[in-house]
Amino acid sequence: MEEQNKKELFEKAIKLHQNGDLEEADKIYLSVLDQDNDNFAANFLHGCILSDKSEFRESINFFEVALRAQPENFDVNNSLGVAYKNLGDFSKSEKYFIKSITIDSNNYQAYFNCANVYSDMHDYKSAIEFFRNAIKINEDFAEAHQRLGETYQELYKEDKNEKHIINSIECFNIILKKQLSFNIPEFKSNATLISLALSYLWLGDIGNADKYFKELNTKNYNDNQYMASYIDNYLMTEKSITTLITHEYEQLTYIDSDTDEIRNTKFTKEYYQELKELYLSIKNNTFKITDVSENIKAQIPKIIYNKAPKVNSDNLINEKNNIKKLELEYLESNPEVLVVDDFLSSECLHEIQKFCRNANIFKYPYENGYLGAFLARGLSNKFILKLSEDIRLSYKNIFNDTKLVQAWIYKYDSNKRGINIHADPAKINVNFWVTPDEGNLNPDSGGLKVWNKIPPDDWDFHQYNSGVEKMKKFLSDNKSIEQTIPYKENRAVIFNSKLFHSTDEFRFDDSYKNRRLNITFLYE
Repeated sequence: MEEQNKKELFEKAIKLHQNGDLEEADKIYLSVLDQDNDNFAANFLHGCILSDKSEFRESINFFEVALRAQPENFDVNNSLGVAYKNLGDFSKSEKYFIKSITIDSNNYQAYFNCANVYSDMHDYKSAIEFFRNAIKINEDFAEAHQRLGETYQELYKEDKNEKHIINSIECFNIILKKQLSFNIPEFKSNATLISLALSYLWLGDIGNADKYFKELNTKNYNDNQYMASYIDNYLMTEKSITTLITHEYEQLTYIDSDTDEIRNTKFTKEYYQELKELYLSIKNNTFKITDVSENIKAQIPKIIYNKAPKVNSDNLINEKNNIKKLELEYLESNPEVLVVDDFLSSECLHEIQKFCRNANIFKYPYENGYLGAFLARGLSNKFILKLSEDIRLSYKNIFNDTKLVQAWIYKYDSNKRGINIHADPAKINVNFWVTPDEGNLNPDSGGLKVWNKIPPDDWDFHQYNSGVEKMKKFLSDNKSIEQTIPYKENRAVIFNSKLFHSTDEFRFDDSYKNRRLNITFLYE
């Protein structure tokens, strides 16, 4: 292949590559390699395409050929670092990122990449040093400020030194004050507000935590990209949109009945009437997804009513329980599973039941027919945040210095299924139930199944939250024991969050106010 032809081919291939047409670009790279298998550019660029496809092990073979041709090439060394990082070989990844820095000590991306490797290795002090080096070179590198703040949070989890949380807040505030934007696709635009809210919560500053969670929620619903993503994820399949419409109509009908004396809800007659027609078509099995108007798609994600419960008590937890005895029971259990009845104070139980009936925050439907409300998507308020603190402070010998990292409420359709086998990435899971006992038609079931096994160390989050058959096989092969805890109003199950667990089969009254509810707080 003549050099001029080769040059023209590469120019064409690179243009295709930049425009996202990876297959056509790669055909050209491979055609060059057929004629010249040591060609630097073809090996490097073919390796990049393999890396883009997450075929990291295969990409390394081509990067190494390119490296032999140009051992001092920054891009090749950096790409090898990325590939090895994604394969979990942090030692080799560090080696190539350090080499990249040696080649170009002014490249902030190389410091950033190496810092992320140190973070994966839990070497947080080295990670902080390298994130700071990246920021020295590029003060407006938003991702480095974000990751630096997150690394201070991780360091805080290890030693509970509050100065790390204060440092994290400074990092996140730089992003907000300078209005910096993320350019790396993996970084979500709302990450800074979530992180800032959690840092304030971990300091015990519920007011500021609530402020930033609320700011996040407002930002989400005014963000065209967020709303477009919401529509793609939740409003494009019949299962998810019928789940959402059914709950939305039943909830607004309940609110409008004035049972809980809710005032000033902001929905129009036109919106309600359109929901009603769709709801009836679902019940009559005549629903077609094409019947869902653009108006419904625009309106249904929005939170119409979300008044926080009242906080009139110093402690929302039932202090009449023998907490010392319960703590000892948890600490002596193997695996760590504790059932607590009459968990919340009667006032708290009443307020949270009313909140779950009326808060228009259940906007995230799942395939099995339940809906979720999440801490950073409408659930957070001063009551919920105080409750999360009251739990860990009341049962301090169980929770020690752990802090809330996530919370959600799931609301179920009485005719559908619950959550499949999974595990949650945290130290302690608090799963408590608030649907009135009269709604549970089978009091011997409907709660939680917990197995006495945790995932293997080499399983990642994706592996122990998907692939039900793989998890069942693991549990069977390891002769795990299943514990079933029946659903009961105001019952909590406190357990090691990494234990495999699932929703038990349930049969609840098919009415809106008696939908099965479970509230989950995760602590790390």
